[in-house]
Amino acid sequence: MVGLEVMSALDTAKKIVRQLLAIQQGERALLVADTKTDMSMVEAIAAAIKSAGAEYVVAIMPSAEVGRGDHTTLPRMLKRALEEADIAIGLNRTTGAPSYDDTLARLLKEKRIRYMSMVMRTLENWTRGAATADYEEVYAVAKKMEALFTGKVCKVTSPAGTDFTSNIEGKRVIIEAGLARAAGESAAFSDGEVSLGPVEGTTNGIVVADGPIAYLGISDAPIMIRVKNGRVAKVEGGRTTEEVKRLIASVPNFDNFAEIGIGVNPKARKSGDYQEEKKGWGNVHVALGDNIYYGGSTKCALHSDFVVYRPTVVVDGRTIVEEGELKLT
Repeated sequence: MVGLEVMSALDTAKKIVRQLLAIQQGERALLVADTKTDMSMVEAIAAAIKSAGAEYVVAIMPSAEVGRGDHTTLPRMLKRALEEADIAIGLNRTTGAPSYDDTLARLLKEKRIRYMSMVMRTLENWTRGAATADYEEVYAVAKKMEALFTGKVCKVTSPAGTDFTSNIEGKRVIIEAGLARAAGESAAFSDGEVSLGPVEGTTNGIVVADGPIAYLGISDAPIMIRVKNGRVAKVEGGRTTEEVKRLIASVPNFDNFAEIGIGVNPKARKSGDYQEEKKGWGNVHVALGDNIYYGGSTKCALHSDFVVYRPTVVVDGRTIVEEGELKLT
C-alpha cells in the first residue's frame, strides 16, 4: 500500500474500529485471516485497534478452494481463541469460516462476543459503493425491516421466475447493517441486510438466481433451483449450473435451503460482486448449505449465497419488498 491507498485503508479501518464496532480500551480482538487475505487490510485494522488502546491477536489459517475443505468451520485452536475474545473480525479471502463457525454462533447467542465480517472481500469493498453509505441510516432501515420480516409465512417471487414459500415462524431476524457495538451483535463491512434461516424442511418452490453467486461469481445464465421440503430437488441453467450440481453431489448437505436475506444498503452497486450485490437495496439472496449461524441444525462445509434481482417479498400477506423496492411503511 502506498499513497492514497494507505490513507484510504487507514481511514476505513479507523471507522470500523471506532464507529462501527466501538472498540474500547482494554478490549481483546481476534483477527482471523487466511493465506490469500490482503494483509494491508489486516495491518490497517490492527493499527486502528492499537490506537484505540485495545489488544489484538492476528491468526492466519490456510486458504481453501471451493468444494475442498471446510469453509464454515474454524480450526480448533481458533475456536478456543474465540472464547477469550471480546470482538472477532473475519478477514478470510477464500472462505466464510469465521462467519459461520458454530462456536462463534454460540458465543453470539450467549452475548459473549461481537463480530465483524469482512470475509471474501477485497480492499475495494472498503472504499466504494456500499462502503460509502451512512451506516447509522442503513441500520435504522434494517431495524424497520426486522419488524416487517418477522412473521409466519414468507413468499418470494421475481420477474425471472422465482416463486417459493417458507415457514419463518419463530425464526429470529438477524440484522447485519454495519453496527456491532454490543455483545451478541454481528455486522459486516461493507454491509446492509436483514436475514433469517427459515424453518428447516419448509421451503417449497423455485428460486431463479439471476445475480452473482458466492464462490462462483456471475453465472453464464440464470440458475433455476427447484426446492422441495427444504432441499434442492433440481437445478437447471447454463454452464455454471454444472458447478452447482457438482457441489450438491460432492458436499454433504449443500442441498439444504439455509437462508433468506434482504438488502437494505442504497449505496451498494450492481458490480458483479455477490458480497456487495446481496446488500443492495431491495435485492434478495438465498443461501444453500450450512445454517448453524441462522439458528438451524444443518452443518455443511459450505454456505453459498445466490442473488435474486427485483424480488417481491410478502410476509403473512403484507408486501415488504415490491420488485426491488423496500416498503417501509
